[in-house]
Amino acid sequence: MKKRILLLLSIIFILSAGYAFSHEEETDYMLDHDELYPISQMKAFGYGSLAFGVIAIIIVIFNKAMGENIKKLAYFAIVVLVVSVTLYLVIVTLHLNISSVSKGPVHWHADYEIWACGNKIELAKPKSMLSNKQGVDLMHSHDDNRIHVEGALTDYRQASLGAFFHAVGGSISDDGMKVPTDDGLISVHEGDKCNEQPAHLYVFVNGGLTENPAGYVVSPYEDVPPGDRIKIIFTEKPMEQINPNIG
Repeated sequence: MKKRILLLLSIIFILSAGYAFSHEEETDYMLDHDELYPISQMKAFGYGSLAFGVIAIIIVIFNKAMGENIKKLAYFAIVVLVVSVTLYLVIVTLHLNISSVSKGPVHWHADYEIWACGNKIELAKPKSMLSNKQGVDLMHSHDDNRIHVEGALTDYRQASLGAFFHAVGGSISDDGMKVPTDDGLISVHEGDKCNEQPAHLYVFVNGGLTENPAGYVVSPYEDVPPGDRIKIIFTEKPMEQINPNIG
């Protein structure tokens, strides 16, 4: 029974390692904190899980051939490994919270809608069976048209609209945007046509026009409202004909 439990745990930890390595966050918009530490928390967890799984499988397979001293050494290695990884994660988390500009983890939300030429655009649904996030841990959506900022911020630009688009695999600027959808990447730029007319990108936050959408930082609120309501519209219509409010 102990062997089966150990084998099951090793499989779980190896799968967890694969998940951790496959979810390393992008760095172009500083959506991780790798530059602050020797290795990221996700990598530390991934390497630790992989090592735990390998040692556990070796113990299960070669248990009968092992002498008592070798068994004790193997179990001691597991204990040292678990304690070391745990301590590293705790120390990094404490340091990150203390040194972050947000002085600890935040949990902010902002609702959004994206429109192009009169059509509502939906982000591509999450592909992973292990995660329902569109984006990364720090900046993501849950297929709910809501931006989630969750974690400690080392720079407030990590909570910007540009960071969100980058996190989901797109981009936004004052003259265009790229949005990943289930039907492929939608890319529109200033001067592209809607209904045979040159179109323009408008980004409204709480009904007001924003001139620098990529640099706009989500307001620090968990509930919406008072959290932001963001409407992004690419259209040939003049601004006075556009509804700047969500819904």
